[in-house]
Amino acid sequence: MGRVITLEGGSPAAHYFLDHFNFEVIVRAMDGLGMIQDLNILDLARVAFHRAFPGLLPSEPGPASVQAAMDALRAVGAATPSGIPRHKLATAESWLITPAEITAALAAYHRAEPDRRAAVAERIEQWTTWIAFLHTAADHGGLRTD
Repeated sequence: MGRVITLEGGSPAAHYFLDHFNFEVIVRAMDGLGMIQDLNILDLARVAFHRAFPGLLPSEPGPASVQAAMDALRAVGAATPSGIPRHKLATAESWLITPAEITAALAAYHRAEPDRRAAVAERIEQWTTWIAFLHTAADHGGLRTD
């Protein structure tokens, strides 16, 4: 078991695989370095609904496109991200981690004290390649979690 992270819009598709243990270790390290952002998922759902169905209220009948609403929800994030939203890493729901979210996470990483960054890289074997993958994703269409 593990997690596949896919470069959004990559051709050919580029995947990064992390087994369950290493994924959890990397997410904890990211959290400790300020690279994770906590968001209110219900507020995000409201924003996603309005993006999927402009001009409609949730109680009004409209085009019943559950897929459009799900796609909008998977892509929505903070207006000004400070990192990667925790919920996008917590589940494999094909969340879109946007370039802005990745860039914010990498900025937090680079603001961390060099000794802390070095300690994480020494402790986690895949850390350096993970950070390189995030840099690549920030320059492209982001990532999808599966």
